[in-house]
Amino acid sequence: MKIASGKKWIMAIIAVLMVCVCAFASAQSYSLGDEADEIETIQTALKKLKIYTGDITGHFGAKTEAAVKTFQKRNALKEDGIAGEDTIQALYESAGISFSESANDASSASSSNSTTLRHGSKSEAVRQMQEDLKALGYYTGSITGNFGTLTEAAVMKFQRANNLSADGIAGAKTLAKIADKMGSSSSGSSSSSSSSSSSSGSSTLRYGSKSEAVRQMQQDLKTLGYYTGSVTGNFGNLTKEAVYNFQRANNLSADGIAGTKTLAKIASALNGSSGSSSSSSSSGSSSSSSMTLNTSVTLMKNSTGDEVRKLQKILASLGYYSGNQTGNFGDKTREAVITFQKKMGLTADGIAGKRTLAAINAQYNKGAMSSGSGSSATKNNVRYENFYNWRRDYDNGEYCTVYDPATGYSWTLRIMTKDAHMDAEPATAEDTAIMNKAFSGNVTWTPKPVWVTFSDGTTYIGSTHNVPHTPYHLKDNNFDGHLCVHFPISMEKAKEIGPYATSHQETINEAWDSYLAKFR
Repeated sequence: MKIASGKKWIMAIIAVLMVCVCAFASAQSYSLGDEADEIETIQTALKKLKIYTGDITGHFGAKTEAAVKTFQKRNALKEDGIAGEDTIQALYESAGISFSESANDASSASSSNSTTLRHGSKSEAVRQMQEDLKALGYYTGSITGNFGTLTEAAVMKFQRANNLSADGIAGAKTLAKIADKMGSSSSGSSSSSSSSSSSSGSSTLRYGSKSEAVRQMQQDLKTLGYYTGSVTGNFGNLTKEAVYNFQRANNLSADGIAGTKTLAKIASALNGSSGSSSSSSSSGSSSSSSMTLNTSVTLMKNSTGDEVRKLQKILASLGYYSGNQTGNFGDKTREAVITFQKKMGLTADGIAGKRTLAAINAQYNKGAMSSGSGSSATKNNVRYENFYNWRRDYDNGEYCTVYDPATGYSWTLRIMTKDAHMDAEPATAEDTAIMNKAFSGNVTWTPKPVWVTFSDGTTYIGSTHNVPHTPYHLKDNNFDGHLCVHFPISMEKAKEIGPYATSHQETINEAWDSYLAKFR
């Protein structure tokens, strides 16, 4: 009887541990518009239950949301269409999908060069590759061990950046190159695991973490004005957003994960240190972004500090401000902001909020590029990154700068929407005229490869045309319509969308190959 009782206790403990694993693995929540590898698993589970009839895409669209709501209704869950922890756990249990499935494949798939990882693979080797690609800045999704659309895009991006055949399949050469970039002498052996995992130890705080360290960080970010939620010790969406905004404002890699550098920078900011010594030792790219205004703050009359001084300096360079650059937001600064807002068709209230600051950044970027300094400063910082990974980093209504490396012309666009590509409009009549010059006076649908710099100073490669088509909002820019700007997506996805999307991807990929050959 004692032995049987002991077995029951062991089984109970295993069951509890499995529940804990599930709880931790499903800490991420997904809602309409999200892109993630795990969404493919959610769609697969819904399909197994005959609730979802769409394609397995990894994109949380209207059909996926409707299916989630149906599942929630059937299972007496909150019917909000959001795949949160409770919904995902119940869904996977109902569909017979275990979080440990991918781990069970580890014994049959090592991380050595003999392994070929491709779309649909589920293994510990995939998980390790995701961690490595994330550390190298190519992968932004969750570490799941599931090789989905986001992982494929990251592999393809890595391959392009390293002159490998960009097929999205991680074979011997790709895995060896990843290991080489990670600094592993064993070309993808298990030693790379220790090097990558060391960066994700107890000192790294990320979504789903629950600790006193998270609580302290929340309090610190609240003191610095980045965090507005409750100080709970639970690292959720609000905390991730606060970390992300802090990173962007302090020229750090903005991934929403608080590692050693981010935590040190938070401590430095609390102590009133500018951190200039650390920033001066970073890469040269920081010099080009140091004059980028932080769009997560609002500057108005009586505001003070370095951001106000930076605002005054940029407005002066654009010809809007002629006063002293004191760092004090007074009447002259307010008048300069109002004049700029009127010029750009913004609400002329003298308050420099997100849209105004984004427009100022765009105009400053355009001026720098037109003078030639921007193009040389930007040429080594252009990114090739799947549009679906970053499109929600910038709000509709914000401004961005387009630079045409073929002609040297730059113009400003106002963002309308972002779905499979970005719809935008020239900000002013002057911008329309400059854009048309770049197209040699022709109005054409033929894609032109360009570099697009957004409000935080980040530049992505893309392609655009100059044919106006409905709908549109701006009435005084001599462009009665909007235009489309395409950015990198997988060729498979582009072909699903149609021939025109495919032509843009071919243009982008060809331009990227040329860029790598010229500048890298």
